[in-house]
Amino acid sequence: MNQARITNRIIRRETHSSRSGLSIPTAILVLAACLWLGTESILSMLGQPALLASPGHLASLTAEVPHAVLPAGLVAGGAVLALVGAGLLVAAVKGGRRGRRAMVSDRSALVVDDEAIAAAISRKVRLAANLAPEQVATTVARNHARVSVRPTSGITLDPEVLTAAAADEVAGLRLRRALRARVHIATEGAVGR
Repeated sequence: MNQARITNRIIRRETHSSRSGLSIPTAILVLAACLWLGTESILSMLGQPALLASPGHLASLTAEVPHAVLPAGLVAGGAVLALVGAGLLVAAVKGGRRGRRAMVSDRSALVVDDEAIAAAISRKVRLAANLAPEQVATTVARNHARVSVRPTSGITLDPEVLTAAAADEVAGLRLRRALRARVHIATEGAVGR
């Protein structure tokens, strides 16, 4: 394997989360149900008493469910099962992402946390606007960073200057995937500094 493939593999592993936290309990539950049903079937074929319920008894209970349960209960149970199934399907298809991003580097795999990116952008905007740390907050989403600025009362801020400062900080981070900076200046100011 060449160095670029190894680096890309490391970055992928650090920026994407595994699905083992969901797949292991699901597999254990399905395996336990299959083992129980298999054991009940074998005991029934051998003429032994069932552990919990024989396959014939389970079949008769299943056949009586529409008559024994209110239709609203059946609809609710079906909806819950459909939601669980849809959730498992989405979790299986959609890749898990961590709050990290890859940086450009020729020598090694560099990964930076989204919180560190947000802190760096907030600091740069705060210094450009001459504000206190609590007056600037940044959140990093999938492809953009949203900077919320609460100016000091009576002082107007130039949004273009702050956007340029945020964009300059993002460019200085040299991220592999582009990140747009959006600056939102609040209409209510903070009282004095």
